[in-house]
Amino acid sequence: MEHLQNIKIMIKFIVIVLHCRGSSADTTRKLIVLVGADVTLSCRFDKLSKLLELSTLTIEWNMVDKHAEKSVVYTFEDGRAHGSRDGSVVDRMKLLESDASLQLRNVTVRDEGLYTCRIITPVVYTETTSLEVLALPSVFLPEKAAVTEGEEKTIQCDITGFYPEKLAVTWLIQNGSHTVHAGANHLSRVCTEMAIHNPDGTYSIRSGLTLHSSAVKDAEIHIICQVEHQTYSRPYSRFVTLTVQAPSQPLYSAVTLIAVTSVISLLLVTSVIGGALILYRYFCKAPPSVSEISQPSIIYAQVQTDLKCTIRGARQQELKVKWFKLRSSADSVVQSESDPLLVSEDLSEQACLQSDGTHHTSVLTVCLTVNEDLTKYQCVVLCRGKSVSRKTTVQVKVEPSFLQISSIPQIPKVERLLVLCCRVENFYPQDIDLEWSRNDGEQVCTVKHFGPFSDHNRLFSVWSKIELVMAREDESAVYTCRVYHSSFSAPGYKDVLYHINTQGTPPNVMFIDCEPLCPLLNEECTLHLCVKDFCPEDVSVTWTKDGEMVSCFNTPPSLNINGLYSMFSFLKLIPNKDDQGSKFRCQVVHSAQREPEERLFTLCASHNLHLISEGF
Repeated sequence: MEHLQNIKIMIKFIVIVLHCRGSSADTTRKLIVLVGADVTLSCRFDKLSKLLELSTLTIEWNMVDKHAEKSVVYTFEDGRAHGSRDGSVVDRMKLLESDASLQLRNVTVRDEGLYTCRIITPVVYTETTSLEVLALPSVFLPEKAAVTEGEEKTIQCDITGFYPEKLAVTWLIQNGSHTVHAGANHLSRVCTEMAIHNPDGTYSIRSGLTLHSSAVKDAEIHIICQVEHQTYSRPYSRFVTLTVQAPSQPLYSAVTLIAVTSVISLLLVTSVIGGALILYRYFCKAPPSVSEISQPSIIYAQVQTDLKCTIRGARQQELKVKWFKLRSSADSVVQSESDPLLVSEDLSEQACLQSDGTHHTSVLTVCLTVNEDLTKYQCVVLCRGKSVSRKTTVQVKVEPSFLQISSIPQIPKVERLLVLCCRVENFYPQDIDLEWSRNDGEQVCTVKHFGPFSDHNRLFSVWSKIELVMAREDESAVYTCRVYHSSFSAPGYKDVLYHINTQGTPPNVMFIDCEPLCPLLNEECTLHLCVKDFCPEDVSVTWTKDGEMVSCFNTPPSLNINGLYSMFSFLKLIPNKDDQGSKFRCQVVHSAQREPEERLFTLCASHNLHLISEGF
């Protein structure tokens, strides 16, 4: 009988734990997938007590990419599905089995990001998956190559279509059983170019090894191009066999050779004289070609930004590049038009010059604040006694740090006034536009805007408010506040959503943790419990020890960016021998729950105290 009773208790524990996991994932799942593959992002939710009707189910899959830009990938509402990404599918038949997993076909680099599944049944379920996309490099290297005796040979290794960008190329030279790094002596040198960003989001890079024929021993050597990338478990290598060939033999008689040599010598002298005149005219009189200063399309405050100026038609040894920060157009002191350098700050020591032999790029890295908005920068290129100047004006942006819709009251009621307020805070510049719409596409016209208001840091905030009287058909409706601002990358706006939920959202109760993890006798420890994502904010959290009430500390509920509340509850104690085997129970009561939730910790009897966490 005792054995049967233990089995029943274990089954009850497993069922309850599975139930607790159904409402919201405690951790973010991580998936890694190669470009071109198909992937399924899991999202499962609890079944309702009655038969689930698709017309009452709302599903939304959102994605936040590596640039922190949020987009809606897939929605399902009123029995209709809409996918903004080609190849994004949620199986309707599996929805009846409480499975809203999202299938992404033919994954690309642009699919990388943090995906959140949000389901309203009307109980709200969320689950988060981090999708990391990798692209396997393609390495191209000839199998054989030859170098003429007394000359040099350049062998090129092309690596294309890889992601992420971080990649290392190493050249090795193998003479029999002896292998050395290339570039270690004057007989060989390595040149690896900067990675190129391809239109599909992947990267490509070229690396070359130039080798003199005297470096080849025993008539041939093996050259290895070794590539290290995240997609490889170990370095990937391609081999080329390099042999030495003798110079070509003369095919003509001595007389013919003398005649041809004479003609060639005459032509060579003429060419040298003419070429010298041309080079003198070009290099000594014509200034080098200097591009306009390039900068990113959006420059964010407190983020390092590169200003680049590209020079062609000169050797690196002839160049001297200077950078200056000029007065902002907002300054009260008028600049000197005749000599602007007199009212400028020299930043030349902060710049660096990158060269690939024919093109030289001077890069100035700056980290700006909003007070430096509309600052002018000047690049001056000095070459052969001449100077070429280029100027640019930078515009600094700050993306809003807070986007949220709050409601009064927190739980809307039918035939009562509902006020929705969209808060957009800490952005720059102040020009901003907010538009409200309903999920059926209807534009909301009765909108009141407050602001923008400026703070002491020159950052702006704005509020936008709409009012409506709740009707029956408004239940489960979604209102969107679309925010347009120049700090947002394409398409230039972000959406903030508010789902009308008249039932409230029950809390997601975590398991009890202990600090330190394994407390010792007579040393203070803390039991703490996290209660997440609930609405309204009123919640009751109480602790008992072996059935008797004990005092605890509860933090005030804090409003999350998703419009829901979270809080922590702490219980401090100094365990002694009498506490071994004691049961500490924490009960959470909220108006949106079907019944209160409890979590239990048992203080085990052992040399060191260990804690066992159970959920009820």
